[in-house]
Amino acid sequence: MSAPTGPPARPAGPRSAWVGLPTRPIGWLAIAAAVVGLGSWIVLPIITTVFRETYPVTDTFVMPLIGAVLIVIAAVLNPLAIWVWKQKNALNLIAMLLTVGAALFLLPFVIGEGISGT
Repeated sequence: MSAPTGPPARPAGPRSAWVGLPTRPIGWLAIAAAVVGLGSWIVLPIITTVFRETYPVTDTFVMPLIGAVLIVIAAVLNPLAIWVWKQKNALNLIAMLLTVGAALFLLPFVIGEGISGT
């Protein structure tokens, strides 16, 4: 008898751990936090523009601080969802890359604005 020459049999299950959707509620919560955190950087400047005269507090450091807090929450929650809670899927990976990148890019501006007092 000769040994089989074909490729080895693949184990049952998904092709990759990074395919599919989140399997637990924490994975979906992390994605929702990413949507809210990134979306706040679109919505908050619009609110500032529309309500600048009516509510002067919107034209201060408050709005960037709100956006920074939301993006930091998402940037912490998404890596935790992947590494601690094992939500290895494409949506959580993309959300992690976007939120961590946005936090690293935007936080120096927000901190600098807060320190300078403008």
